[in-house]
Amino acid sequence: MKKIIKENSIEEKLARIIEVINKNQRFFLAGHINPDGDTIGSMLAISSVLRRLGKKTYLFSHDPVPENLGFFSEFRKIKVGCLPKAPYEVMILLECSTLKRAGNLRGFEKKAKQIINIDHHKTAVNFGDINLVDSTSSSTAEIIYRLFERMGVRVNQKEARYLYVGIVTDTGRFQFPSTNSGTHMTAARLLETGFNFANVNKYLYATSSFPSLKILGKALASLELSKSGRTALMFLKKEDFLQFNASVEHSENIINYGMMIPGVKISVLFREEPGRVSVTFRSKGKIDISLVARRFGGGGHKYAAGCRLKMPFDEVVEKIRAVVLEIEK
Repeated sequence: MKKIIKENSIEEKLARIIEVINKNQRFFLAGHINPDGDTIGSMLAISSVLRRLGKKTYLFSHDPVPENLGFFSEFRKIKVGCLPKAPYEVMILLECSTLKRAGNLRGFEKKAKQIINIDHHKTAVNFGDINLVDSTSSSTAEIIYRLFERMGVRVNQKEARYLYVGIVTDTGRFQFPSTNSGTHMTAARLLETGFNFANVNKYLYATSSFPSLKILGKALASLELSKSGRTALMFLKKEDFLQFNASVEHSENIINYGMMIPGVKISVLFREEPGRVSVTFRSKGKIDISLVARRFGGGGHKYAAGCRLKMPFDEVVEKIRAVVLEIEK
């Protein structure tokens, strides 16, 4: 019996993406600003497969690749802040809940014949010609693996390592609620290729730079608990980063420390960056923290979200604190 594919279903969108891949030769790939393991891993995996199919790819990132992903020698192929001179037929954007999340494309997206938007955040906007958004997936890497399966492509060890990094980082080592049986099955299939996953985990979770450890200490020293003990807040000012010659990427995983405290339901990290304040949220239980992020122009998952505000640090803290303390009850 012929399989019936519902229009606009995940399967139908996968089929449309495969059709676009088969019909085109030049692909522009980009992820969100301040890229993470899922963004970079997914981008490198797609590029590798497309090149094996004889396609040309251009990898773009608005911001540098995080230091903890430096063991990917292939990250040097990613052009930081540098757009190609000639237009590409297809633009594939990864984990960009909005087009602006890709950074300053300077109108380059208007030159592409088609835009493919692949994401797993429920707050994602359908800005592409094809919008493959699956909030039931743990990560974009998991969606990409599903795409490869649908294409009949067997990933090699290098591609498996890329996707594994995407999955393991976006699930917090399979700890976040977005992890499901499908996530573990996908990871198992990737491990079957035989890549050295222990080495990957060593670089990701057993290696830390001096600035990362110092900025972690600064954040923990600033740790506050709400009167109820349900919310943990941490604060990093510009001078903290300057003191230790640290960058924003050195503070990426600090938010999770607030969630370790018994009784805490919400963790918030405030970071003062050039021209803005970045706020990262985590939550658990029945609290949908993405609603808070969206209220301030951000987005994310139910239990992991963030936003960026262009106003004084103390004003951001005051506004966010008031809303968070209201919903923690």
